[in-house]
Amino acid sequence: MNLWFLTEEKPKVSTLLQLLQLYCRDFGDIYWDYSAVVKIKPLFTDGVFSFTYLLENVKVDGINNVFIKTVSGSSSFFDYLLFRQEQEPADSCMDNLLMAIEETKTGDDESRNTGVYQRGSKFVHIKSFAPKVKQYMLYNDELGERKEKKPSDTSIFGTSILLTLGVEIVGKSTEGRFRPFSSVEDLIRFKSKMRKPPAGNVPIDIKQNGNVIYISGRLSKPADAGNIGHDPNIGALSMISACIRKLGWKSDIVITKHGVSQSYADRNCSNKFFHIARALGVTLDGITFSGNVALPKRYWYYERNSEKVASILLHVTAEYGGMREVYQNHAGCERGYFKTEEDGLIALPKYRSVSYTYEKKRKKKGGYKLKNGTIVENLFLPDLIICDKESKSMLVVEGKKLQTQAAGLEEIENYYGIKEDYLDKYYPDYKVTVWLSLFGRELKSLDQLSDRVLLYLDNLGKTHIDDNAPACIIDAFRKVKVYNS
Repeated sequence: MNLWFLTEEKPKVSTLLQLLQLYCRDFGDIYWDYSAVVKIKPLFTDGVFSFTYLLENVKVDGINNVFIKTVSGSSSFFDYLLFRQEQEPADSCMDNLLMAIEETKTGDDESRNTGVYQRGSKFVHIKSFAPKVKQYMLYNDELGERKEKKPSDTSIFGTSILLTLGVEIVGKSTEGRFRPFSSVEDLIRFKSKMRKPPAGNVPIDIKQNGNVIYISGRLSKPADAGNIGHDPNIGALSMISACIRKLGWKSDIVITKHGVSQSYADRNCSNKFFHIARALGVTLDGITFSGNVALPKRYWYYERNSEKVASILLHVTAEYGGMREVYQNHAGCERGYFKTEEDGLIALPKYRSVSYTYEKKRKKKGGYKLKNGTIVENLFLPDLIICDKESKSMLVVEGKKLQTQAAGLEEIENYYGIKEDYLDKYYPDYKVTVWLSLFGRELKSLDQLSDRVLLYLDNLGKTHIDDNAPACIIDAFRKVKVYNS
């Protein structure tokens, strides 16, 4: 029997070990201490990548191996799904699913809405596919400096809803202020005492009028777009509605002041919020559905299209070979912190300031802006920055699909900003080189690849490393290929 972690994220050893401990606690297996350094190893057979990773040097009673696969979700997908079975899960299958885990490093002071509400629809949506799966909200505060701060009312309200829905909170103490709601009246009473948003915003209010509960909340973004695009409110209204049903309310629930147009509903009846509303028996005031609000055919699928398949392989292989992550921002993954040589963490900004004379010299994609009296330009960020301490090599990598190689070659010319502001400052002794990683169909000729392509991975698992790649990268790939041949 094996364990299979399916994830959209670049997998992290620390997170996987936390999840294994939860698995062993909740599903009765004994977790042995590991005697060697735990690493994530890409699995190759005869030089061909299997699109599978192995969590090396861990032992779990009754489990032969712990594997990781890169997947994507149809919508509202959890960061990690855990299956227990011998063979890898069949594409889109939900059999043998034990755990669904959402991980966040967003603190309460960083964003009250993002930290609690924005992910809320995931805990409701998955119930249509796997009603009995155990769900976890995992808080990993990498900065470590916000743990003692008083939580906001929004955090208390959202976390208490998750507890009411049976979600386990991990990594954040729930003692004291956080508790499941005891009744619909308890939920409404707490929400009514919360601070209202600024004038002009539509507040989320819950009102009971006889046999109907009305929940106000704008779903449209921008406000007059008529669409469903307000992610925090999508999560909040999904969570609140599910909580009201969990507390035993059988009568009508109506969403008001939502801003959704009838024409949008007619064109987009398969929208995830419409499905959640239909599953919970919730209606939108003034909206009727002429089409079928159908459940998506699959909750997840193996990723064989995104550029992150190659950039994550490069990332994991480099770390397995002894290199170190400086920054990660893989497509569709949670953005990481910039790591200094002394393990400090920096949240990178969207903009960098430039002088007037500097502006005259450079005209780059994105242009210039004036913010608070300062001339700024976009700080372009790559998918990956990795370094090798021994050779003092720093690699800046942008992940692209094969068909967008030309656009990638243009884009990497914009990475002077992160080099000048961060790499030169925090890694002054390192030689910086800038590269592409590509993922795509099988090539007829390698001549199609630029000499700026560090790694090319095709959809069959064949890899090509540039002949002029730094020795640390060549050694890392040689190591995993030899070990798995």
